[in-house]
Amino acid sequence: MTPRFNIEAGSSLERNAEECAIEPSGRTTFSMRAAVLVLVCALLALVLGLSAPGVRAAVPTLTIVSPADHAVIGNGTPVSVIFVVSDFNLTPPGTGGPSPTEGHVAVYVDGVLTIATSQETIELPLASGTYTILLRLVSDNGTSLSPDVMSSISVTVTQGPAVGTPRIHITYVEITNPTPGLVLGRDVTISFNVTDFALVPPGRGEVVPNEGHVAVFLDKVYVMAVMAFRPIPFSDLTDGAHTVTVQLVDDAGRPLIPDQNDSVTFRIQFAAIVDINPYVQITQVILAGAIFFVLFYRGWGHKLFATLSARIRRKNA
Repeated sequence: MTPRFNIEAGSSLERNAEECAIEPSGRTTFSMRAAVLVLVCALLALVLGLSAPGVRAAVPTLTIVSPADHAVIGNGTPVSVIFVVSDFNLTPPGTGGPSPTEGHVAVYVDGVLTIATSQETIELPLASGTYTILLRLVSDNGTSLSPDVMSSISVTVTQGPAVGTPRIHITYVEITNPTPGLVLGRDVTISFNVTDFALVPPGRGEVVPNEGHVAVFLDKVYVMAVMAFRPIPFSDLTDGAHTVTVQLVDDAGRPLIPDQNDSVTFRIQFAAIVDINPYVQITQVILAGAIFFVLFYRGWGHKLFATLSARIRRKNA
């Protein structure tokens, strides 16, 4: 009995050992296969991800930082344009190639190419008016990128201040004191001053803020346009009351809104100078006659007259 028990136990141990040897080998093979499958899936996802349309390389951008759109640039100063770019290498024109990631900026003013630059700050000296400034990223050979990368603003340039309300005021009139508003003569000179407004010649072509000239009226009748700070003369005015008005107007001659004007009223009283020449001549004749009369009736005058008469008779004899 005992030997059989040993044999059965030994057989059982052998079977258990064989099962244990088989089970570790199966798990290892499964783990290796799973790892390979995961690696293949990861590689496939990477390849598909790179080729997917939603995942692309960064696109260059161009943004104008200053000035703001519709800004007013005052006092005739150049327009300083500041911009920034991203995902694009700025290189001086003529130093690179037709690369989509490097080049320079083409600057257009009202559709006309004005400058090509690789600097992020540019100065544009512009006359009075309203302009559209457009910046475009281009390759070194001047071709636009695909898609086109650009930015634009509108600015207004004026010779006057960018802000402020224009004013005009008459500062001086040649009026005789102590009588207020009385001018003893036919000529008058008027002076004025202006604030927050630039005087420029008319006909520059475009109306811009805080810029224009002075329209001068005499008794509500237009007289002249004044484009500089100088006295305004009036000559040969008739006797009576007169009103001079000075008004700020734009380039087209239209009054500002709100209207800016100033007026002064005075009275001409001209004292005419009497011509005494005719009276002087009459006085000279009368004086000569008086002298002759006095000399004739005095003794020596009568003797002189008799002597002259005797000489005249002897010559005639």
